[in-house]
Amino acid sequence: MRLNKKNIIITCSCIFFGIAAFGFKTQQDLPKDTSITFEQGETLTYVAGYSVFEAGEAVVHLDKKFHEVNGKNCYKVDVHGKSIGMFGMGMKIRDLWQSYFDPETILPVQFNRDILEGGYTLEEKIDFDQVNGKAKVEWKKKDNPEIHNEEYDMAPGSFDVISGYYLLRTLDYKQYSKGDTITMNTFWENKGYSFDIIYLGVEKCVTKFGRIESYVMSPIMPENQLFSGTHPIKFWVSKDVNRIPLKIQAELIVGAVNVDLVRYKGLKQKLKKSKK
Repeated sequence: MRLNKKNIIITCSCIFFGIAAFGFKTQQDLPKDTSITFEQGETLTYVAGYSVFEAGEAVVHLDKKFHEVNGKNCYKVDVHGKSIGMFGMGMKIRDLWQSYFDPETILPVQFNRDILEGGYTLEEKIDFDQVNGKAKVEWKKKDNPEIHNEEYDMAPGSFDVISGYYLLRTLDYKQYSKGDTITMNTFWENKGYSFDIIYLGVEKCVTKFGRIESYVMSPIMPENQLFSGTHPIKFWVSKDVNRIPLKIQAELIVGAVNVDLVRYKGLKQKLKKSKK
């Protein structure tokens, strides 16, 4: 397999926002750690790279204010993504992803995307009806004024890809054993998916801020010719009051793609390096 500039950037994007599609399953009643809350104003910056080359940057920002959407008071998270370095010269990416979700359940109320990826553009809004299991999708291409309105079935209690990551930050991992599976339902574009994750326990994650004690997980991936190894994708979440994603690593047939936290601000506490 040859991994060119475009494929590397797309792979990095898929890893950062990736979901695994297997059809609907029964979502577990996931145990929550009620002591975990999010610090409004928190900003996390990640860089995705392949080998020694940086390919993309994503900035995740939790707004300082609550926002009323569809009659509900919501957190608002913006994710700005862009291609950088030599890869940015080969394919321009300027994406904005937004999620408005319930502060208590973390379930999304609305999800938006404003996409520019090379010659591909998209403006999309998804309104989630969690009670009736419906997703109302409005979308259009930037070079075409025609607006499309569609409605799809989804499993009640479904997440978008952003709120799903925030949900993982709130789980009570003391109730999980190494090898346990975490299942959540998600909705993406025009279809519902089931997202299965294996909990791999606690380990020290190597970051630019030092070795940080973390929970480590791996999404279950379908068989394919892109990834390599038993757990080809892993991600680490800090085992502290912040519960922030620190790193994502994907083992490809041709090498590893990494997404690393490079800057942060607005955390409850400064990240603490492990003593050993």
